[in-house]
Amino acid sequence: MRYSITKEGVEWLLESAAELKRYARVVMEEIISHVSVWTAIAETDLEEGERVSLEMRGGLLYANKKEGIEASGVVIGAVGSGEDVGISDLRGLISLEEGRVILCKVPRVQIGGSRKVDLAALSHQVSRATKVGCLGIEALSALRKVGREPDIIFGAKEFAVEAAYHGLSSVIVSVDEQIPGLLTRLESEGLKYELIDLTSE
Repeated sequence: MRYSITKEGVEWLLESAAELKRYARVVMEEIISHVSVWTAIAETDLEEGERVSLEMRGGLLYANKKEGIEASGVVIGAVGSGEDVGISDLRGLISLEEGRVILCKVPRVQIGGSRKVDLAALSHQVSRATKVGCLGIEALSALRKVGREPDIIFGAKEFAVEAAYHGLSSVIVSVDEQIPGLLTRLESEGLKYELIDLTSE
């Protein structure tokens, strides 16, 4: 008897694999947390040996004395408010929603480059973004046409992935030929993204 996998089966397998990858990442972080020191920003004066609450905001880890937060750790040395603080003996999970990546595709120069970009649509996308990255001179030129300098020019692919893992959403404006590599990376990491074609007619 022979079996063949259905489209639904493939989708289920891909979703399950992405879930497993996310779970493995959490497990690794939990294991590492027992043998290492994490760095956070102290939101108040903290004493050595004090158990504090930990929360992620804006992609950064904060240590404070708030109640009702699941994640906690022990301060390894007294610090003042606003200073970097070493935290060991992590317990619980740090609440974190994954960020989303919005990919804005622009045409390469051979087919019009920034002259063939829907600038109104681009302006709308970047006006809502806290962080904007770009891949390619065509993308940079299009961003400058709408009065937005990118926050990230070099390493935008890595930035998009790391930012999403730290709960930050971003807009990446990219020349079309860079899109497949970025999509492959986002899909392999199981991250949420939206692809918007900004090519004008």
